[in-house]
Amino acid sequence: MLGKLIFMVFFILFTVASILLPVQIFPGSLLEGRFNLPMEYEGYVSAVVNGLVYGAVVWLVFLVIGKKITEE
Repeated sequence: MLGKLIFMVFFILFTVASILLPVQIFPGSLLEGRFNLPMEYEGYVSAVVNGLVYGAVVWLVFLVIGKKITEE
């Protein structure tokens, strides 16, 4: 349950940050050249991808650290 909460918080955090920052952030910036997306949606699709990727990375780090702590 805590893992889902951590993923959602960081997904929202990185998605909003990607929308508000004037600079495109990796890996969402890769989508702009790869797919023929309408200009008005490029930023939002990039932001959602960034939220998914970085939310998953933070969740995986939390999962690994949590397992190491419970093993000790």
